[in-house]
Amino acid sequence: MSYGIKQRNKPSRLSVSKVMTIVISFHQSWYRDFKTDYIHFICLCLTNEFPEFVS
Repeated sequence: MSYGIKQRNKPSRLSVSKVMTIVISFHQSWYRDFKTDYIHFICLCLTNEFPEFVS
């Protein structure tokens, strides 16, 4: 029974270990927000390690 709440049933593309690597990378960086870190460091420098990044 759904009460008008839509739920997505897509499988995740990143494993838990990859997500944890991204989070640890953010906490070790000097960026103050995750979006800036993701755009300026992770997407530019780690694309070889994580080819299935979410844009």
